[in-house]
Amino acid sequence: MNRQEASKHIGSTVLVDQGEDGIYFGRLEEVQTPPKKIWSGKVTITGLFDVPAVHRSEVILQMKEQSIVVPGSKIDSTGHQPEGDFDATVKTALKQVIEDLYTAADASTSEAETWKEVKTSFEEAPEENNQEHEEQAPAYVTYRIKKQQGRPFLYEPIYGDELELEGCPFEFEVKIKGKWHSVSHSRNFTFKDETGASVTLNEGDNVRIHTEQFQPFTILLNELEHPSRRSLLQDLENFGFSKSDLMDCHNRLLHELLQSEGTSTFKGVNFLMFQSTSSTLVVQHHYERVLKSDAQDYVYDRFEFTADNGVRRISTYTSAYSKDHES
Repeated sequence: MNRQEASKHIGSTVLVDQGEDGIYFGRLEEVQTPPKKIWSGKVTITGLFDVPAVHRSEVILQMKEQSIVVPGSKIDSTGHQPEGDFDATVKTALKQVIEDLYTAADASTSEAETWKEVKTSFEEAPEENNQEHEEQAPAYVTYRIKKQQGRPFLYEPIYGDELELEGCPFEFEVKIKGKWHSVSHSRNFTFKDETGASVTLNEGDNVRIHTEQFQPFTILLNELEHPSRRSLLQDLENFGFSKSDLMDCHNRLLHELLQSEGTSTFKGVNFLMFQSTSSTLVVQHHYERVLKSDAQDYVYDRFEFTADNGVRRISTYTSAYSKDHES
């Protein structure tokens, strides 16, 4: 859900995905949309939708009727409504997960017996592919927080990369009492966690960012209105592709937003290339954005799909038409 869609769901039931801490029903109380930053929402938890990891089961009671502030990437709309109070939803979710685990256990036992038979047909295991032992890229990039001439910034000590902290659009994680917690930047060396509490770091402390946030396609999807994003992913599926087939993404919109101080109009083209074992798909994304302080933003997206077998498709999306946008 992006910030425009979120503003339409204030007062409505939404889902809050807390990762291994579970997924919760909540009432969206407030949408916070600071400029050039990821939007966040204040949500009052009203029920449990999906259980947390079993080693995090104690968090269920901690979340009961809590009012928390979470990044917009963790909030989504839902057609479901909590049935009963918080405790009733917990009982329903626990009953479902217990049934699912017993069903999965039966299936796993049967599958294990099948693999046991397969194993006996091999006298020696094949040589392992050396590539499997190659070190995998880390899931996070860790920065040190620094300050120079009154300007806070992030410094990556291995490659020497620097990242402006003020106006940075990413979600961060900081270590509090030995555990990493999601936070958003507030000002200077101060961050806010999911409950809205302030966390102040010292110069030299570590801050980390999940590498997925740096992916241009992930950022592009988050900038699309929900209907536009859903249409893009559905068209990709109709062509026989998924997000995992992405080979290249040129996200000009991201570049414009990061350089957008004092700018309210954005127009250009993004280029996407998807490739499978048998075919290639090129997508041109023509976009236009007009940001308004006193009215709904104007949003226009046009996706032109061209497959290597000659099949083409065009889909468009625009926000509510506004005469103020005429030129």
